[in-house]
Amino acid sequence: MKAYTVDYTMTQYGEEKRISFLAKNKEDAFDKAIFEEIPKTEGRCPYAAWVTGVTYQNGNYKSFN
Repeated sequence: MKAYTVDYTMTQYGEEKRISFLAKNKEDAFDKAIFEEIPKTEGRCPYAAWVTGVTYQNGNYKSFN
């Protein structure tokens, strides 16, 4: 498992937020963010959030804009 930090924007309010969690790979990190971590954090449907980027364990950042 690797550590990922995911940046996301709540579309309803336009707030940029960040969560950190462990995932197997970058594809798993994206799915886990959308379907598990963001809903757990926000208590809302995952479609209310837009993932804007991921910071990988090695410090590299990937923007999804």
